[in-house]
Amino acid sequence: MQQYLSKLSRYHRWATEKLFESVDLLSEDQYREDAGLYFGSIHNTLNHLLLVDQLWLARIQGVPYPVTDLGHEIETDLKALETALLNQCDLWFRECATLTDRRLEQVIKYRNMSGDPARIKNGDLLIHVFNHGTHHRGQISSALAKAGVPVPAMDYFYFVTG
Repeated sequence: MQQYLSKLSRYHRWATEKLFESVDLLSEDQYREDAGLYFGSIHNTLNHLLLVDQLWLARIQGVPYPVTDLGHEIETDLKALETALLNQCDLWFRECATLTDRRLEQVIKYRNMSGDPARIKNGDLLIHVFNHGTHHRGQISSALAKAGVPVPAMDYFYFVTG
């Protein structure tokens, strides 16, 4: 399982890099306009991805995370956001490299964004994080296509065969 999650963490970074190759082609207006995504704009959706990745990493490491709004803007600048997201991907890779089977089965307890007690196994948490990234990259891909920007091939298939 550890090897699988390490591979998913590498895919998470690779797909994020591919996504930014296209996001970087947008005008500032296209990047910030409401694209009909769950968090409105591409900018807001990328900020959400960063926030959630940071939140889950804090939870798996047992440290507090101060943000309680899933739509909170962490980075205002596209380049800073890109750098932060790619750095966060690297943190996930390092975290996955240290996992043992015992730690993957370990259940963490935390409070969700509503303040309710919750629990999840570390392994399931990691699968969720990487699936969550795929979900929102897919949303952003749709917005890129509507904006007339080439959409990169980010399927896992291309990662493992490229």
